[in-house]
Amino acid sequence: MKLSYYLFNENVRNFNQLIIPTKVNEENNYFELQPTNEVRDFEFKVFIQRNRSKEPKWITFLERDLQIPDREEIKNTVNSFVILVKVMKDERPYFFSITGGFGFTAINKNNLESSFGLKVALNSIDTKELKAFDVRNIDLKTRQKRVLFNKGSEIGEFDLDFEQDLINLVSGKSRDQEFGTSVRGSTSSLSLNSDVTFSNLGEKCLQILDLFLSDNYKENFSFIDNIKIIKELEIVAALNQNLFNAILGRHTDNLSLAYPDMIEYEKCSSYQLRRSYKKIDTNEITLEDLFSLLDQDITFNSPLDIEKVKITGFDDANSPVTSAVSLNHFIIYQTEYEQSTYIFSLNNWYKIDHDYFARIHNQIMEVPLIENDEFLTAIQANESEGSYNERQDSEYFLCLDKRNYQVANSRSKIEICDLLSTDKHFVCVKKGTRSATLSHLFAQGSVSMALLKDSSEYRHNVVQQALDKFPEGNFNEENFPYDECTLVYAISSKNASDIRTILPFFSKVNLLHHINIIKRLGIKVALYKIPVYGENAAADDVEE
Repeated sequence: MKLSYYLFNENVRNFNQLIIPTKVNEENNYFELQPTNEVRDFEFKVFIQRNRSKEPKWITFLERDLQIPDREEIKNTVNSFVILVKVMKDERPYFFSITGGFGFTAINKNNLESSFGLKVALNSIDTKELKAFDVRNIDLKTRQKRVLFNKGSEIGEFDLDFEQDLINLVSGKSRDQEFGTSVRGSTSSLSLNSDVTFSNLGEKCLQILDLFLSDNYKENFSFIDNIKIIKELEIVAALNQNLFNAILGRHTDNLSLAYPDMIEYEKCSSYQLRRSYKKIDTNEITLEDLFSLLDQDITFNSPLDIEKVKITGFDDANSPVTSAVSLNHFIIYQTEYEQSTYIFSLNNWYKIDHDYFARIHNQIMEVPLIENDEFLTAIQANESEGSYNERQDSEYFLCLDKRNYQVANSRSKIEICDLLSTDKHFVCVKKGTRSATLSHLFAQGSVSMALLKDSSEYRHNVVQQALDKFPEGNFNEENFPYDECTLVYAISSKNASDIRTILPFFSKVNLLHHINIIKRLGIKVALYKIPVYGENAAADDVEE
């Protein structure tokens, strides 16, 4: 029988904390079943929802134009159950819920143990019989995907990048058929097909608990511990307070704003930050704009006030392009709490594993810098990237900004780079260190270099433009000197620190991913920090 299992965290002390009282009551046709006199080796409570009827949504679509006989009798009927189980291990109580039908809607998900289903699944699935992964990356532009095989496979066949991709779900065949046949685990739930009876549910929960507490998964799947969503209310409350204090204190070191959806927000030419009737109009959302809004003496007394600040994007005609989105969806924030590192992004808190954090930092510090201070000029605080690119040394650089190449058999247009030097530096320029725009920058560089290596048409286009500008240059189409090329990510910042330390954590992860792609092509990669001068140039980089 296939059942869904949920494990509750240590905050739970009794069965009442496992369910939602407003759901599990007689008004919703939920009734508690009474046990027989048979003695069980576990404590339990069982609720069933019997014949809960509801009118289907499609009925109103049909009845507008059609006659429906006995319309009132057309109902969807739902029958569900919720089993609450308490087992003891090492003198400590553990609480489970097992559900069927729509019973999962009745449990209190605020108290669930995070990563429960994933850990049990990864500890129980045969590593050669994996069937599916659901993953998503952690960045301002979130990508989610499912990779599914019709036959059991090993993890290497799924072609996933677990430095960037976080597992939401895994499924496959169990290595122990007595435990179950098929297993599917998500962050909070476990779906298990097994020969289980009500009488041995306590034993089954203890089996599942042993798998959850086991560290055997680390042998093949240790990467799931790199980044974890934090749901514990006490920790989240403390982290939210840190974030509120950072905004209130006008901190900029570990706080930044970025667009939650680049595709939607790149259509905007202006923005409005609003709290009640107070507002700020701006051409680019920065921390300075947020701080200016706070200076208007708006109500901002607790972390709950963060989501009450709304941001709307407008087009050239001053018509709204986006809906009013809460400020917390724009915030990226890195903080420390009880000697651990946490990231706030896309309205979620994530805990970064210590070893993972250190490894990413060490790898990013190995990326070489262009240390020639005169490689590029400083950028003015309010200068556009286009204007900046056009005024670089024309004797040394060919400006390719906005000269997009139409990829054959595709709708995609690719920008080779912003600046190409006579020394074969392919320079991609980005103003500021906002994660969302950096994501686009890093992808631009790796895609361009991959096409340079793989597409003769693209390479011909690059060589022709380079030789038109530098007739004496060594740009050979047939024997292209890849080993002489360097892809340079040039990023502006007012912060005086090393650019490698300024980047947001997940931008570092993303950058390393694209660097590995480029280096496999036989092309070098380097970073260059563009200094900023002009108004507030001595301040921290508020665009971060």
